[in-house]
Parts: sequence; structure tokens; C-alpha cells
Amino acid sequence: MSDEHSVGALNDRARRLSDEAAHVYSVTRRRKEALRAAEARALKVSGEAASHDGSVRARVDAGGMLTELVLTDKALRSGPGELARLVTTVTQRAAADARSSVRDTYDRLRDEGIVRGVPVLLPAPQTEAPQRPGKPEEEASYEERSVVRRRGPR
Repeated sequence: MSDEHSVGALNDRARRLSDEAAHVYSVTRRRKEALRAAEARALKVSGEAASHDGSVRARVDAGGMLTELVLTDKALRSGPGELARLVTTVTQRAAADARSSVRDTYDRLRDEGIVRGVPVLLPAPQTEAPQRPGKPEEEASYEERSVVRRRGPR
């Protein structure tokens, strides 16, 4: 009888361990699927921003790379320095928008215990545009400047 009791106890223990292993496998599989889905969503993220007057609009991908830049005639009439500042500011805001979206995705995973933190490649979004030191010089608009330079005699 002792052998039957110990066999029954072993079978019960084996069943409990099997159930526990199945549960751990199920949780791990769900976490892995959630991570893959989040990574796919993060790769599809884009960020968009525009200047206050709408003369410059930019779109970037999840990594902050510029994928679209729209300049209106008004933007092109500004001086090169002002246009460069606008493009830089708008592009940085678009990149911050993309980083923020990716961070939100990973923050949810962190809150659920699936990941420990946000990927290192995503610094906190910068909300203010960098300021140019000194007073900008008067510059000719792009319409007033030649954009094609000739080299040597023709």
C-alpha cells in the first residue's frame, strides 16, 4: 500500500508541475508575442510637426530620420539662416513626437513587467528648440540668391 500511496503522490506532484510548466510557458509565450507586436508598432511610428505658421512641415520615421519635408513659398522667401532654423526646429519636434510614441509603447510593456525599460536609443524628448546665439544677420531670401554656382569659364 505504501508503494501505491507514493506512486499516487508522485503522479499528483507530476501533474501539478506539468500544470505549472504549462502556465509558465503560456505566460512567456504571451509576453513574447506582446514584445514582438510592440516592436512592430514601434517600427511603424512616425512623427510629424509644423512651424507655427505652417510654412515648414516635417515627417520622420521611428528612428528620427527625415522622410518628408514640405516648404511653402513663404518659407522659401525667408533667409537661409531662418529657413535652416525652422527646418531644424520642426524636424526636432517631429523626432520628439516619434520618440514619445515609441516610449509610450515600451512604457506599457514595462508596466506589465514584459521589459525592464525603454530602449537606450530613445532619449527623453526635447520640448524646446535650441536657441541661436546672437542676433541673426540680415540674409537674402532663397528667391533672391542664385542656388546654382558655375565653376570656371563656359
